[in-house]
Amino acid sequence: MKLFKKMFVISFLFFTISIFSINFGGGGYSFNFIPKDQVKMINPLNEYINFNEIILHGGNGIVVMPDDSYIGGEGYSGEIINGDYKLILSQGYFTIGKHFNIFKILGINIGLGIGGGETIINKKVETGRNSKSINDFVNNINSVPYVIQLKREELSISPRARLYFNLIDFISFFAEGRFTYNYSPENWKIEGEYIITDNIPNYNYYYSFGAGIAWGF
Repeated sequence: MKLFKKMFVISFLFFTISIFSINFGGGGYSFNFIPKDQVKMINPLNEYINFNEIILHGGNGIVVMPDDSYIGGEGYSGEIINGDYKLILSQGYFTIGKHFNIFKILGINIGLGIGGGETIINKKVETGRNSKSINDFVNNINSVPYVIQLKREELSISPRARLYFNLIDFISFFAEGRFTYNYSPENWKIEGEYIITDNIPNYNYYYSFGAGIAWGF
């Protein structure tokens, strides 16, 4: 997906810049936890199969602007498996916001992510087939197992609030709450080519929680 690739490049760029921007920015690792009841908002197969909660892993980087506002980027991905089905989420955002240091050990960060990503559901098919050689793949395709894919590319907006705990200079832990709204112009496709005929909304939304470690500011 071109949009997600662009957002990933932006995220990586700002993350790299933040490493060299003590007092001018920050960055680090974070994870995003989506509860089981919110995964239902993402999953189009609820009538047939359900998935448990999912954890997205990723990173972020920001550059501080005047008045403690900032710009940056972040990206996350994760997956959950149920039998022959696998749900995969990938997200990338350009971020803007503001950071407030209330006390020496406490700070609040209000931000907004604008970007996109993709949601994929893979299903293993003909798993009883046991041929996995290149020769069989080329010359005897009916002997090898395969995976079929249901995929949706999305535009996203994701406001969030973070509470930072500054343990030592330039190193902090944070906890966050996040709301994400996704919109897909073309909705779900089989193998990324064939648009489904079901009447499924081309948008969804959910809340999530996260935490991580950051350095900088």
